[in-house]
Amino acid sequence: MDASGASSSTAADPTGVFINHRGPDTKKTFASYLYRRLLMHGFKPFLDQQELEEGSNFPSQIRGAIRSACVHLAIFSPTYAYSQWCLDELVFMLESKAPIIPIFYNVDPANLRWTDQKEKGVYAEGLHTLQMKKTVDPRTHEEKPRYDSATLQKWRKALSDVADISGFDLKGKFNGDEGLLLDEVVKRVVKIMAKNTQLYVAKNPTGLDDKVADFETTVLRQQNTGEVQVVGIVGLGGVGKTTLAKEFLNRKRSEYSKSYFLSDVRENARISLHSLQSKLLKGLFHVDQRIDDIHQGTEVLRQSLSSSKVFLILDDIDHMDQVDALLPDRNALHKDSLILITSRDEGVLARSGVKESSMYKLTGLPKQHSQELFCLYAFCQPCPDPGFEDLVNKFLMACDGLPLSLIVFGALLSGNHVKSDWEAILYRLKLPNDIKNRLKISYDALSTEEQMIFLDIACFFIGENKSSGITVWNRSGWEGSLGFKNLQLKCLAKVDDHDVIHMHDHLRDLGREIAENELPRRLWCPTGNIIDWLHQQSSVIMEARGIRMLPQGDSIERRSHQMLGNRVILKRNRLSNLQLVETEGHVLDRILQVRSPNLIWLSWRDCPYPCLPSWITTRNLTVLRVEGGVLETLWQDKSQAPLQLQGLEIFDSFPHENHIYIYIYILSYTLKA
Repeated sequence: MDASGASSSTAADPTGVFINHRGPDTKKTFASYLYRRLLMHGFKPFLDQQELEEGSNFPSQIRGAIRSACVHLAIFSPTYAYSQWCLDELVFMLESKAPIIPIFYNVDPANLRWTDQKEKGVYAEGLHTLQMKKTVDPRTHEEKPRYDSATLQKWRKALSDVADISGFDLKGKFNGDEGLLLDEVVKRVVKIMAKNTQLYVAKNPTGLDDKVADFETTVLRQQNTGEVQVVGIVGLGGVGKTTLAKEFLNRKRSEYSKSYFLSDVRENARISLHSLQSKLLKGLFHVDQRIDDIHQGTEVLRQSLSSSKVFLILDDIDHMDQVDALLPDRNALHKDSLILITSRDEGVLARSGVKESSMYKLTGLPKQHSQELFCLYAFCQPCPDPGFEDLVNKFLMACDGLPLSLIVFGALLSGNHVKSDWEAILYRLKLPNDIKNRLKISYDALSTEEQMIFLDIACFFIGENKSSGITVWNRSGWEGSLGFKNLQLKCLAKVDDHDVIHMHDHLRDLGREIAENELPRRLWCPTGNIIDWLHQQSSVIMEARGIRMLPQGDSIERRSHQMLGNRVILKRNRLSNLQLVETEGHVLDRILQVRSPNLIWLSWRDCPYPCLPSWITTRNLTVLRVEGGVLETLWQDKSQAPLQLQGLEIFDSFPHENHIYIYIYILSYTLKA
């Protein structure tokens, strides 16, 4: 595969660092020390473990490592220019466009410019040695230069280009102290990586600089140095707590060896706290360890958090149990760590040990910034159109500086220059005080299809890939791409850099509240609650769009067997319109006992069967995610497979050999069909 092919097929690793070095000079000394130091900081350094023979093909593994790395370290040592592989790697590094940090290890940086054979210097000598090497032409059997003039010129240019980059000179600034050199190199890597992994904050971060400065002045500068700082940001939902926390992390993360933003704690804690502990371990320490219960997770976190200077944000806490599970022993934390907790409840922060002086009470935007934010969405400019000044002022008073309201209503009115429409929306906006009721005005303004997509996102698709959602909505007979785009334009949904769907928690809660009371139903709650509801509704015809069951453990499995073991209750229910299902364990066969031929999206955790049971109708299945340790294949024969197999999205989220086999089986079936 050529270089361009490798580039297109290799995804960037946000923690990848490639170490370009000359083995005999540094592999067992400086390069090895640097490799271990980078590992300690949570990076994934690549250091090839064996020297390559001259004339052999450039290894695809090394080329892939160069293409995927976010930072390249070039260690220029005395015999560097004698190596074809060092020079080829350098050329590939420059082609990849990723940042390069030059390290001059017992070499004068000027040697990178003195490469012509007429000049004196170790690199000129090295390149001259390569220029004099010979090989035999396999066709003519005559001797010829091993490296042509174009290759030599390419190497010289690469060295000259890197010489213009600011780097680190062991003999110069560091006076031969390798320890100091290591420290500075790692600091530079951390700083570059921090820029490459910036959290998305806001499309229009109006007034954010002032908020960050005020936060630092009123809270952080009061803290004593040399001890763990636990700081809280408290305020109304939609006031910008998460935005402020993300921006502050982006600005400060380079000062810490490890940093992580644990989002939506309140929401995810409903599923399980130990899954949050596992997520925190993976995000902060890159430890992919399965946590089976809170006590195990507490002990693992206690040991891990004591070893590094970390900046950790726990976003949207609503119970002190969440803090206890995620920060098990603050006394064991590294003394220079910073913990930032956001919450709507000041009492929760106080009960969790956050001092009054360490709480920042975030308020709404002042009038000037409120007007700028509202108008950027309503008029695509920071000020009102002529004639709309009074109306804008009335909206600013109604929104009371709350960024979420300013954004949503600004987007709702975008492009609308009919003043009577503004007055009508303003009248409704002034009636309720509850933020969710205010936001429902934007929901009511959506088309029927857009409302259905909005409710699907709130109940099922937060955290899912946008393409999966659009696939499902298209299969439902809607204009999925257009509908979702309109929701984005109205600021009712958004996607991140990885095309993952997100929705503000106020909008999410609004959607779930609506979904509970409108047909078709979308049931979104813990498994036990759904079982109770089905038991109560056993004799009615059920019109349900989807069912999502949150995992609650083995107790729910036993309960479902006890309550629904006779399979009579749900036989009286009609679930023929059911299209979306997320479930776990043995519960599914109690719910789909009556076939659901319109099933489009199925997500099944801890599937207890070696293949999909025959009572699951897969004819219209479009998106399928199955997780289970006993899986061997998806279906026993071709007749059970979906009609649109080639368009079926398969998610393999279990590192299990059976899943690899399933994926291959599907591909082979597709090719034969």
